[in-house]
Amino acid sequence: MAIRKSYKEEVFLNKDINNTMKLCENALGAGNFTNIKKNNTINQLTADYKKLTVRGEITISLLPKNQGTKIAIDCMANVDNAFALFKSPGKTILEEFKKNLK
Repeated sequence: MAIRKSYKEEVFLNKDINNTMKLCENALGAGNFTNIKKNNTINQLTADYKKLTVRGEITISLLPKNQGTKIAIDCMANVDNAFALFKSPGKTILEEFKKNLK
């Protein structure tokens, strides 16, 4: 069984929740995330991230707040490999999502 560690961060966008959901969905697609699941009822997206050196998943929860949307990002990744000694796998997943959030 793999050893996993979580990495969390929150981001705020001055966009309504529907536009933010679409932006997040596009960012996951552009970041080569797989198995993307969208739940409009609870405003949440989940996806898997599988590369040679990093394996994990991301959960994105959207909450309306002050004329915009708060994005709560939770990345869970395997840390039981040699590559995890050099860079946090959870942070790698988060950065891949954020760089495509346009």
